[in-house]
This record gives sequence, C-alpha cells and structure tokens, in this order.
Amino acid sequence: MRKVIIAGAVIAAGTVGYMVSQQGDLGSSSEYSPIAYVPADSVIFSGQFEPFPLKDYLSSTMFAQTNMPDDLLEELDDSDDPKQRFLASLVTSYFTAARSVESFQTTFGLPDQIKTFVYAVGFMPVVRYQVTDEQGLWAVLDKAELDSGFKHEARTLGEFKYRAYTFDDTEKGEFFEVVVAYENGWATWTINTHANTPSDLALALAQTKPEASLEAAGVLESIQKKHGFIGSTLSYVDHKGIVTALTTAEGNRLAAMLTKAMEMDGSAAELDDIRTPECQAEMGAIAANWPRTVAGVRSADDLKITPERSYMKAALVVESNNQVVLDALTSMQGFIPSYLNETQVFGMGLGVDANKLGPALSSIWSNMLEPSYTCAPLVEMQAGIQEANPAALGMFTGMAQGVKGVAFGVQDFSISMDTAEPKLNSLEGIISLSAEEPAVLFNMAKAFAPPLAQIQLPSDGSPIDLSTIIPLPAELDIKPMLALKGKHLVVYNGAKGEATANQLAAETIESNGLLNFSVDYKKMLQPLLPVLAMAGDPEVTEQLDALKNIDMRVKMDIHLNAQGILVESEADIKAPSK
Repeated sequence: MRKVIIAGAVIAAGTVGYMVSQQGDLGSSSEYSPIAYVPADSVIFSGQFEPFPLKDYLSSTMFAQTNMPDDLLEELDDSDDPKQRFLASLVTSYFTAARSVESFQTTFGLPDQIKTFVYAVGFMPVVRYQVTDEQGLWAVLDKAELDSGFKHEARTLGEFKYRAYTFDDTEKGEFFEVVVAYENGWATWTINTHANTPSDLALALAQTKPEASLEAAGVLESIQKKHGFIGSTLSYVDHKGIVTALTTAEGNRLAAMLTKAMEMDGSAAELDDIRTPECQAEMGAIAANWPRTVAGVRSADDLKITPERSYMKAALVVESNNQVVLDALTSMQGFIPSYLNETQVFGMGLGVDANKLGPALSSIWSNMLEPSYTCAPLVEMQAGIQEANPAALGMFTGMAQGVKGVAFGVQDFSISMDTAEPKLNSLEGIISLSAEEPAVLFNMAKAFAPPLAQIQLPSDGSPIDLSTIIPLPAELDIKPMLALKGKHLVVYNGAKGEATANQLAAETIESNGLLNFSVDYKKMLQPLLPVLAMAGDPEVTEQLDALKNIDMRVKMDIHLNAQGILVESEADIKAPSK
C-alpha cells in the first residue's frame, strides 16, 4: 500500500533533522543503553547521549503563542471525520500548552533534562524520549479521544501494554496504525502496518533487541572519530542503506518492508527496472562514493544553553569518497569576506572562483560520464548529462575572469512612517565584488551600462557618489558610494557601510568558502513591523505580536573539507524581554 510507504517516509524525513545536544560520552550506560535496541541497518538515526537542558532551552526560545492559527485549525477540524478531529485536538493542546514553559512541560509530562532518540526499524520511524509524568502523556491523548470520538485499541506484547490508533484498515488487509507506549520513564511513538512483522513491532517498542545493534556495530564511534564530533549527540542518514532498500528485495529490513508493502499494493513492478544485479552494483558504487550525511557538534563551547540564551553551532557533512568530484568542488571555492562573520541585519556571500568554475564543472561532468553503465535508469541519466556540456560556460567565465566572489551585507536600516507612504529613512550596507583585477571588470561593465561610462574609478580608493550619476527614487533616501578597495569593488551607503569598505581594503582574496548566509530577525523585523501593521488585518496584527518577541540570529556556511561537503549552522536565541 503506497500510503504506508509515503507515510513512513514523511514521518522519518521529518524527524531526521532533529538534533539537540550537550557535552558527554556516547552514552554506553551500564544501567540502560537505548542504542542497544537500534538495528544496525537503521537508515536514519539521531540521538543524544547526555541529558539536554529542555527547561532552559524552552525558557530562552519559546515565543508567546497567544492563539493557534485559525486556518490550521479549520483545515484539521473542517470535517466530521473523527481522525481529523483527533489531530485537531492534539494541535490545539500543543498551542495551548506552548503559552508557557511550565504549561508545556506539565501538559506533555516532560522533564527539565531530557534524552531523545529518533531512528527507524525498516520504514517504521521510532521516536523515544524521557517522560517524568506518564499520566501527562496519556491525558493529552485521552482528551483528543474525548474531543473526537476516535478511540485507541489497548494491546499487549506479553505483559507490555501499548495503544494502537488505527488510521487506515482496508478489506485487502492493509492497515496503518500509530502506536504509543510508555515504559520505565520512556515514551515511544512508532507505526504498525501490514508490511512489518510482529517482531519488527516488538523491536520498535524496545521489547526485544536486534541481532545486530547500532551499539555493537561501532558506527557512531567511527563517525565521532572521523569528523571530530563530541559524543553528546550524533545523527546520520545512511545513503548506502537506502540504495540497498531500493535495489534489492531483502537486502536490509527497509528493503523487505518496501517489497511486502508494494506487493500488497500491486505496485511491486515499479521497482523492477532498478532491482537488477546491474543496478544493485552500479547504484551501490555511487552510494559508496557518497555513503552518508552525518551531523554533530565539535565543542562544548558550541552549546551554551541558559534560561536567558541558547547558542548552538552544529556541523553537517555530506560524506564523499569521490576524490575527483571533491577536488573539483574544492577548486571552485571562492572568497567570502570577513564582514559577513560580523553582526548583520541580513548578509549573503557567494564564493566562486570564476577561473576554476569551468574546469571544475567539466571535471565533474566527465567523471559522471566515465562509468559505462548498464543499469537502465543510469544509462538514461548519463544521456541527459551528455547533452548538458558545461563548455558553454566558457563565455561567461571569460567575462568574469578573475572573479572570486560577490557578497552584500545590511548593517542597519530604518523606515520613516511620518508620510502617507513608508519611506526608507536610513540604510547602512555594502555590496562587494572580489576579483584579481576588479578595475578591469568595472571597465568592461561600462559597455553594458552607459551611465557608468563617464566614471573614472580612482585607484587610491576614493569614493564616487553614484546618486549624482544614476537617478534614484525619492523614497530611497540614500547616497550610494562606489569605490575600489584593494581587490574589491564596493558600493556602500552610510557610515557603517563605509567602515566596512575600508576594512575590506586590507583583505586578501583566498579560497575560503562557497556560500554564507546570516540574518538577525530582531533587527530585520522591528523596522518592518509598523509597515506590516498598516495593513490593518486582524490576523496579521495577531501574528505581529508574536514576531515582536523574536530575538534570534542564524547563520549558515557551506564549504568543502577532506571528508566532503560541510554545512555549518549557528543559532543564537535570547529569551523575550519581560
């Protein structure tokens, strides 16, 4: 039954990204080791091995939720279907509880310090977390049952009790159930379907241990050592396991469940074209070159959580064993200016070495065409790649010769509401183009922008007032300045923009990244809130009340290292002012 596969995949994908952490070991406690119940062939895993300060985290990050969005409730509740009303009640309970930290913890029976594990038994997602109040767990579900009339079925595995909520049950014997259980301070959520066996369910409910467990396999320790993660939390997605599930009938537990589900659904033939020895070998080789996506933290300083502030920095790596592609991607990395590491309202940088872009893409293109595939979908893919020859980039890279990156940052801005229409009152910001010969590129650009033709760019870094050359709308009360600052062509406005431009002049261009993005939500939203409030829409006004409390900064960097594609993300969140 396709719905089973889709539901399992959606729930699993939604939980893969969950990761919270604190310094510690890999949690091999002699009293209880949750990873002893995780199958070694689980294609996803996210677990924390030391208690996470949930109460402090909620105190610093929970923004006031005055009301649940009406459209969400209407969508869930616009039906006489008890199942829909059951979900609507759960959503209502969540938003009601989220009005305060104490209410949230009490409603769901959550401790001040918590451990959580997310993994998969085949395509059965398993979410396990610590609970201090068992009755709090059941009370939320009991209320949803009372509100909707949708009831659970009480079942047992030996003496172990659990609840099953049946959301689908067909005459063909297909069924889909959400299963909830509690034991020894741990709540467990999973699914039960016609595609898994009773032993799979027992494994998902931690009533039996797998023959080969994640604990015994040493996978987590190897990830920790390879990527320099501390042992408090680790996450991964196993690309090789997913490919095995797609290309074999019973190569792992996920493959067996997919096979059974699709056979009952009558759609088993849909995988016939890749479930061949050729595809198994050739797709397996591709997966071996890109085996996993892993995530973790590298220092205790990357996790500082108090009731007043939560700071978290995590690293995600798409592992690569394809040295040709990895070298090509590394070679095309360009320059990200240092001002993007400073506090910005909004900033973004793209680091690309234009001189290396064409050769790098050609190298990747050739590498993808090099294997002589016999697997039909891969043969078709290669035919499409063959037509996308990157040689056409030659014209572009010739015009952008020497370019190493472009970036912009907004340090500050304000909007005046004194007139009938909102007006940009001030702007502090900069746009920069970094290149080996920025003056040459500027002179080339004159041919495409006639208003620039009269400009003679001073080599000493003296600025030129662009507002005297290019007409600007009256609403934009800005005076953009153009200047050559060392290896950087810049356009800036305001004192902060000028200071940033002068700082940039001393920076040498180097290969240090592909992409940088950052935003300070408080600085960005506060000037915009009066403008948004002018709409007069009650729903918009209600949402603005919540936005006023946001004091959060996020940042993301993408670059390459010896292990693969590295994505580093930061979040700095302060508790709302009281």
